Amino acid sequence: MPELRLFRRLTETVEHASVLDKAVDIDRAVVNALAKPKALRQLLHGVPFGHPLHPLMVQVPLGAWISAAVLDLLGGKGNAKAAKTLVGVGLVSASSASVAGYVDWSELDREQLRTGWVHQAVNWAGISLYGLSWLQRKRGNHGAGKLLGFAGLTIVGVGGYLGGHLAYRQRAGVSRSGEVPFDA
Repeated sequence: MPELRLFRRLTETVEHASVLDKAVDIDRAVVNALAKPKALRQLLHGVPFGHPLHPLMVQVPLGAWISAAVLDLLGGKGNAKAAKTLVGVGLVSASSASVAGYVDWSELDREQLRTGWVHQAVNWAGISLYGLSWLQRKRGNHGAGKLLGFAGLTIVGVGGYLGGHLAYRQRAGVSRSGEVPFDA
């Protein structure tokens, strides 16, 4: 399938894009400076739970945004209000998911860092579209809000693809020494 080869080439291009290294290094330094306390880093990594938090936390914004898209497709005034609420829930919950993801990302290998950096950049573009969607809905421009929401969902879908590539193809966060400890 030519489409699959295209995705593979694109992700491999990102992995080897040394042009990203300066931005990666700056962002990594910021994350490491802000998440310095060991207890905070361990919590955001999910050490007390024996499982990374980021994959769990992304379920809330994605679920909210997918639900909003379904309501948008159904139409109706009550659904428009509910969809706006769900877009807002997604926006609020995306920030905590991002924080946990940044801490996990800051400890990856160079090629994983590059992929993760593009993953976060793409997701922030989607989140920004959702922010604009929420504003349009608040102003009563539900048509524009829907379009921006569908665009946002498409973009975070691309971000999700990159996150999946990072986790499954690049094996980011997979322990090479066994299980994640419950106490460290």
